[in-house]
Amino acid sequence: MDVETVWRVVDEVRARAEADGAWDHETLSECVVDVLAGSLSAPEIVAFCVVATALSHQADTQTMAAAMFLIEGYVSDDTFMDFRDGLILLGRSTFEAATADPDLLVEHPLVDGSNPEISFESISSCAVEAWSRVTGGADEDDFWDVMSDAENDIPTVGIERVQPDESWDLIDAAAIRRQLPRLAERFSHRLKPRTPKVRLPEATCRPTRGTTGLSAFHQGVARGREAAGETLS
Repeated sequence: MDVETVWRVVDEVRARAEADGAWDHETLSECVVDVLAGSLSAPEIVAFCVVATALSHQADTQTMAAAMFLIEGYVSDDTFMDFRDGLILLGRSTFEAATADPDLLVEHPLVDGSNPEISFESISSCAVEAWSRVTGGADEDDFWDVMSDAENDIPTVGIERVQPDESWDLIDAAAIRRQLPRLAERFSHRLKPRTPKVRLPEATCRPTRGTTGLSAFHQGVARGREAAGETLS
């Protein structure tokens, strides 16, 4: 299994999804599983997953994480992996252009629409399902055991893992604008500062015999504000 074969499989997945007339997660997942199970053997499916994972690492940069934040409004370790898998399924030319300059994603139709989203549930989960189908229902844990062994045996020729760019702070809006000027302009609302909301504790003092309700309320508010001051100090 080499990089060229992986991209040929991706092209087949894309062609089938487009023929079905939909590009939603469910349709795309079904296409990935069907293509893998229909055209590859069990060992080849494992090898595909190994090489696709190596490709995903090429997009594992802080600038790409910032691009995901701008496009989809959030980013975490798990969702960033889904974003990179989705980027692979956009095809070789888009993937290679975006890894060279993530700001170019602003031109993609999925980003330019009203509900921008690139993230895909996971290529590896589709590989597990396809592998299980081909092997006649083998356990998922067996796939990961085979995958672990294969990662040491299958060369990922032509895939150079990039070093994550940690030279700037991901939450630095000014840095994001410098690195991704077009995406930052398209999704400028993501970079607007938000004023934190502080909710004061409720009154902690109940009215007691000999104390009016209003007086007890004021005492409770005073104690609540005092407690809030201690919490925030």
